[in-house]
Amino acid sequence: MDAWNHNNYCVPPEHVDGLCACIEALFPWTLIVRKPHLVGYRLGDDLNRGALYLRPTPAAGAVFDAVARLRRSDAELGRALAALEGQEADLTDHHGIRIASVEEWEWRVARALVLARTRPELGVTVVRVERPGDPGAVTDYLYQAWVRLGLLGPWRNTFELQALAEGKEPVR
Repeated sequence: MDAWNHNNYCVPPEHVDGLCACIEALFPWTLIVRKPHLVGYRLGDDLNRGALYLRPTPAAGAVFDAVARLRRSDAELGRALAALEGQEADLTDHHGIRIASVEEWEWRVARALVLARTRPELGVTVVRVERPGDPGAVTDYLYQAWVRLGLLGPWRNTFELQALAEGKEPVR
């Protein structure tokens, strides 16, 4: 059986400290390595069941800067990126994370909202929050929030935080 093991992000070196601040404020993950060329977090007790790595490289910084520059000068690219950012959160590339309880989910969503408001340099955006019963909610038992970490780049930078309503068992 295949199992998802880790996500790896190639990031501008100057974004590493901000990304670490975001991750450490939003997620209870364990820092397992912090070197100039590699930062790694274990998501739970088993490294083989989930990890996130940041790999700082000058090439990532160059791409990040080029996309930002082109976005300003190329109206078509600017509109395309704005359309990606503005489309339905669940349609956008994202990584889903199941959180153990609704209480913990609510705490993390609240924390993300605080970071978005008080630490703009971290580039945290709460894209959408859905609770059972909300207009547009997909189910009557799934809590969902999409949190964008802008320092990861202009796309593929979003985490979906999920929690199941109490008493609801995950589909296996």
